[in-house]
Amino acid sequence: MPTGFRSLARLVVFALACAPVFASADAWAEAREVRISRGYGILYLPLIVMQEQKLLEREAERTGLGEVSVQWRLIDGGNVFNDAMLAGALDVAGTGAPGFVTLWSKARGTNVEVIGISGLSATALTLNSINPAVHSLADLTPKDKIALPGIKTSLSAVVLQMMAAKAFGRENFAKLDPLTVGLSHPEALTALTSGKTEITAHLTSPPFSFIERNDPKVHVVASSLDVIGNITLDVVYATKRFADANPKTVAAILA
Repeated sequence: MPTGFRSLARLVVFALACAPVFASADAWAEAREVRISRGYGILYLPLIVMQEQKLLEREAERTGLGEVSVQWRLIDGGNVFNDAMLAGALDVAGTGAPGFVTLWSKARGTNVEVIGISGLSATALTLNSINPAVHSLADLTPKDKIALPGIKTSLSAVVLQMMAAKAFGRENFAKLDPLTVGLSHPEALTALTSGKTEITAHLTSPPFSFIERNDPKVHVVASSLDVIGNITLDVVYATKRFADANPKTVAAILA
C-alpha cells in the first residue's frame, strides 16, 4: 500500500476509535443536575410519573448522558414558579400557560429568557362554591371570596379573567379580581369545605374539583370548558440558557 494511503488509513482508524470518546465527552459536557418544579393536581400527571418512576434518569443513562441527578421542587402559583426561575433556582418548570407567557414576554432578550419545551395538559377548571345564592359569575358579590393560587398571575387567576371577559365584556376582564385570595389548591380545598373561613368559592382543577363536589355543601358555578372551550392549560418551559447548553437533556425530558 502506498505511503499516502497508509497514512490516510491510520487517520480513519484513529478517527473511528476516538468518535465514541468525543461523543461521550460531548454528553458529559451537559448538566449533571436538573432542577424541575411542578404543582399540585392531575394537570401535572406526566411530571409526577416522570418523578416517581425516575424516567428522566433512566432516559439519560439510555442515551449516553450518564448519571443525572434530578431535583424536584413542589410549588404552586405561576408567580412563584416565575420568581424561582428568575432567581436561578430552577432549570425547568411545569406551570400554567398564562404564567409562562407572562414571564416569556417580560424576559425576552435578557439573560433569563425562557422558552417553551412542551404542552403538558388540557382539562377544565371548575369554579365551585358553598354559597347557595351563587349560580353564575354574575351572582358573585363582594361578600364572596374566590381561592386560587397566585392572584392575577396563576393559571386559575387568568382563566377567571377570561371567563369574566366572556360574561361581562372584555373591558371588564378584571371585574372579579378583587374577590380573589391566594391559596394553594390543597389549602383552598380545606378552607372551602370547612365552611369556617372567608372562602366561599374555589377555581380549581382535578382532583380537587372532584373532591370538593363530593361535599354536599359544594356545587358547581361554572366550568372553563363551557365558557372558553378546550385549551392547553399547562406547559413545560425552561430558561433559554439551559436549553441551549443542554440539548440532549431537553430531548431526554421530552422523551
